[in-house]
Amino acid sequence: MQSDPEIHADKEQEQQQGKTGRVFTLIVRWAFWLLIIVAGWGLLASMMPGIAGPGAAMRSLLRLAKNATDEVYFWAKEESLEKAAEHVRESAVEHGPDDTTQSDLERLSDERRARLPVRPLLEDSTLQQQLSNISSLPPIRGRLINILIIGIDSRLSARDARADALHLVTINPDSAVVEIMSIPRDTYVDLGYPDTTSFNIIANAKLPGNGNLMRKVSDLAKRGPVNYYIEVGFSQAMGILEILGYKEPVKTLQFLRTRRTLPGGDIQRAHNQAVFMRQNLIDKFPLLTGGTGDLIISSGLNFLTTNLTREFCLGMVYNLEKKGFPHHRADAVRLRMLSGSNIRLKQMVADSATVNATLDRVQRMHGDGDDPNINVTSYLRRVNLRAMKDSARPGQIVHRLRRLNEQHAWLQIQDQDTRIGIRDTLTGLLEFALRKVGNTTEADAVRKARDAEDLLIRQQLLRK
Repeated sequence: MQSDPEIHADKEQEQQQGKTGRVFTLIVRWAFWLLIIVAGWGLLASMMPGIAGPGAAMRSLLRLAKNATDEVYFWAKEESLEKAAEHVRESAVEHGPDDTTQSDLERLSDERRARLPVRPLLEDSTLQQQLSNISSLPPIRGRLINILIIGIDSRLSARDARADALHLVTINPDSAVVEIMSIPRDTYVDLGYPDTTSFNIIANAKLPGNGNLMRKVSDLAKRGPVNYYIEVGFSQAMGILEILGYKEPVKTLQFLRTRRTLPGGDIQRAHNQAVFMRQNLIDKFPLLTGGTGDLIISSGLNFLTTNLTREFCLGMVYNLEKKGFPHHRADAVRLRMLSGSNIRLKQMVADSATVNATLDRVQRMHGDGDDPNINVTSYLRRVNLRAMKDSARPGQIVHRLRRLNEQHAWLQIQDQDTRIGIRDTLTGLLEFALRKVGNTTEADAVRKARDAEDLLIRQQLLRK
């Protein structure tokens, strides 16, 4: 026989279970009717183009919410943002229309120029008028800020790298116009090699360091001094495509890197990359403003290799946003090639149809390309195992893992769980070793970069 307290407890439990069941039933019922309403709404919107669908309505609500939070952010940070924007304007260098700087090619005598294995044109060809995809307007002038985007081709663990892709981003903070100049990797510069070799190219100018490369690009582009750079390796590029929301980052990166089968070769490839950059700058710029922008910029600087600071980037974005960028004028983001690129360029946007068609053509003519996943997982696991065995020698761990961490090598692994496990082991070992040798600043940077990667990739901030 149950006692009265036990009977009372059983009744209370039954009542609680009954309430829970009713709440669950109510939730299911509401979810069902909500699904019916959304489905009906979507069907009606598809039949009547004038009616916005549920997806469009949700995006409008998200935009309203972001605008509201941006207003609060600007109100709270207005003074510091204005100060950062003023610093950006002061950092811009006045650049007049007449630039007498000569490139290395222009300094060569006719005799030496004749010995070059490749003979670039010195002046614009009449075919330059046919480059309808490049802005036909004059280069932007006035006060300019130059940022060199460097895509490097270093293999895993390699410490030396060439510049496989180069794009000079020039910003006029007064007019809020951005120009992206693509520089083909085989562009001639004098690096001291014999004239008859093919080593005197801009791709090799990075080997002594970014300073030398930036000076050479400044001479070539005639846009004034290049004081800032952003360096992106193969693995980081994979991560950037994932951050931007590309469903097939491997294929997209293969398309952006290929020059095979393209009539213009490396010049067309450089242009394809510039088109990609322009498209994403215009599409994603609204997300770089306000509080979300502060979060994305702060995380991005920890994810990339650059000499830009958070305050400088916030100042640039705030300055452009105040001018109405990128919709304040039709030529807000211009594309340009170095003079002498006398080919007819094609407009190749990195959409699924163009990517698949290009890669299919490459495969038919040249066979399978490099698979970025080949041996990366097993290689990093072996490296981690060796580092664990070196636990008594933290300096050896640092030497073994530092470059792989800088490269974000694990981003070449497509399986998320495998990638995160390998990354956490590698960065955890490196952080431990750095603290053991007394380098707490770099150890903190390793942790911040890991947190930034999680925020950008797993939280999908740039996909919203």
